[in-house]
Amino acid sequence: MQAITVSEFGGPEVMRVTEMPIPTPGPDEILVRVLAAGVGPWDVYLREGGWTGGLPYVPGGEFAGVVVGDTGADAFLDDGAPVYGYPGLTSCYAQYVTCPVEQLAPIPAGLPMIDAAAVPIDGLTAEQGITDVLAIAAGDRVLITAAAGGVGHFAVQIARALGAEVVATGSPQHHDFLHKLGAAVVIDHTRPDWPDQARAALDGGAQRVLACAAPTLAGAARAAADGAIIATPVHAELPDAGRVNWQTYNGQPRGSRLIRLAPWFDDGTISVEIQARYDWEDAARAHRAVAEGHTRGKIVLIVDEDLAAAAGV
Repeated sequence: MQAITVSEFGGPEVMRVTEMPIPTPGPDEILVRVLAAGVGPWDVYLREGGWTGGLPYVPGGEFAGVVVGDTGADAFLDDGAPVYGYPGLTSCYAQYVTCPVEQLAPIPAGLPMIDAAAVPIDGLTAEQGITDVLAIAAGDRVLITAAAGGVGHFAVQIARALGAEVVATGSPQHHDFLHKLGAAVVIDHTRPDWPDQARAALDGGAQRVLACAAPTLAGAARAAADGAIIATPVHAELPDAGRVNWQTYNGQPRGSRLIRLAPWFDDGTISVEIQARYDWEDAARAHRAVAEGHTRGKIVLIVDEDLAAAAGV
């Protein structure tokens, strides 16, 4: 098979298409032919030197594709069945990938197959931040920063689906988009006074915050009320830790949680925004687009053009 590999750390140009053997699934793993892979800031971070698992490696932490072979397992794992998953932070920029069964899920009927590749990491990170860490319920009010990005745009929709009121931050070009997702109030986080605006919108300070991007961490702390819970998937120095309760977490790769989201995708309550789709020969362009920031939703890398054509893309 072919895969994109990183043999040395550096800029996007270090990624190369390489011939590799098709991986052999281990116990409780499934072999998948990859249609597309999601591209996110973790891919850029690892390529620039954050990967500690040895070189070369295959980037990509999330995918959509079809099951290969007769697995003898659940019906959704029959040969040719459309699945998506989060096997780890690497291995998905390849024509085939192996994934533990527990980290796979059937692609919902209401989710376009190629777009499904953009869901597992950010969708699960958003869902866990909103439901587990912040325990958002109907009638709650929540501040979500950098809300137009990968994690943020899912978080806005999930919080709304649970009946919460959302105050979101984003750059001006994303404000209409965030209102369409269901945010009641949208604040321009390029303005230095945005935390004050958020405090005013939330009657003196947010009690629950999901801070989705590093540049918004300090502002999130300023916008929060004393004793507020601020959940963040960002691993960085956390400001004002004595006054607010920071909860840093990682999205966990669980197929069962993807299955939990399926009814919302099927009825249109949640959708995934795809800013751009790139052929995998253009992986360097995809990485540059992510590194520039201000992404609306997600970026997808098309790995298998034949599968894409069969999926109607």
